[in-house]
Amino acid sequence: MCCNGGKVSLPRVNAPQELLEIFLDPSAEGNHFRKHIRGYNHVFSFTSCGVHIDEQLAITGRGIYTFRAQGSIYHSIGGFHPDQGTRPRFLQLYIYDTDHELQNRMLENTQLHETLVFKLQQLLHRYNPFLHVFRQFAQRSDVHECSLVIRERPANQPQYSLPTASQVAAIIVGDDVETMIRGRDIKVQTHASSLRRIQEFVGYYDPLQYPLLFPFGTHGWDINTRSQSGGKVSCRTYNSYMLQIRPDDHSTVLQAGRLLQQYVVDNYVKIETGKLRWVRNRQKKLRAELYQGLQDALHTGETNAENVGRKRTILPSSFIGSRRDMTQRYEDGMAIVLKEGKPDIFLTMTCNPSWTEITSELNPVQTPQDRLDLTTRIF
Repeated sequence: MCCNGGKVSLPRVNAPQELLEIFLDPSAEGNHFRKHIRGYNHVFSFTSCGVHIDEQLAITGRGIYTFRAQGSIYHSIGGFHPDQGTRPRFLQLYIYDTDHELQNRMLENTQLHETLVFKLQQLLHRYNPFLHVFRQFAQRSDVHECSLVIRERPANQPQYSLPTASQVAAIIVGDDVETMIRGRDIKVQTHASSLRRIQEFVGYYDPLQYPLLFPFGTHGWDINTRSQSGGKVSCRTYNSYMLQIRPDDHSTVLQAGRLLQQYVVDNYVKIETGKLRWVRNRQKKLRAELYQGLQDALHTGETNAENVGRKRTILPSSFIGSRRDMTQRYEDGMAIVLKEGKPDIFLTMTCNPSWTEITSELNPVQTPQDRLDLTTRIF
């Protein structure tokens, strides 16, 4: 499951030792950091995350913390300078009014500890290649005439090469036609009236949103991702490899607790989006025309004639959760009952977070809800 039978081998995502010590700090400040880790990541992220979060799960005060998103998730990026009358946020905090960078970050969330925000800020300024570019960019006198292109990694660059400041971005002055923009490059302008959406198959989708998980700006999955043996790697296979427990792991991903939940949900939606795109682009190969006639409309109970002739995207039964998948499962269940008779026992199982198989894998500052990957696998 972790490496597709040994076919996938990817470089590890490491983090500085100083950052790992913050994640594993057993003191009261460390407990505060883990409880509000999504807030700390939020004040340092370069992009905004658009998602409708179900807050009802957290207000009761009972049970474990659960990150539950409804609908789609998307990441957006804005301009270098805030609009008139608004305070700087996200990417703007690294370029606009850098003399008061710490104070501007604290305005995002007053629950955070200023000393801890300052410590994380110093770490990212030291290691993150995006910040090196932004600091140089902020010092330019012609910043109002410039644009910044965050470069997508070329297909022939090795997977294990960490990005450098000169590779991740290019500065465009005026109409610089020599600086070519490829299809998956991200162009950031001085002023932007609206946010620009970043496609989920761009390699910098994750490090721009989760700087605490990828402090070195490590390139994530994209459509050109290859294993060290040269084989193509899907988004699902990539995340399966990255979320495995390995000895001597120096990554903050599995130590992130509540932020790990957000990261996993975000990437699950990314995988589902890729599957939906694949289905939409291959409707003819899936023989979707067989489902789009009047007979299918009548079988589904469609009574509005305006909806019969519309072009629809048909999900096959192989897509988990689609209507045809659920219908097939129901019919299979009814066929079993028809042949074997009604069931005699209705058996349920629950997962005990105190099982030794779970507790033995936790570090001293972790609880079972911090390792959803572990509890899911044990269950």
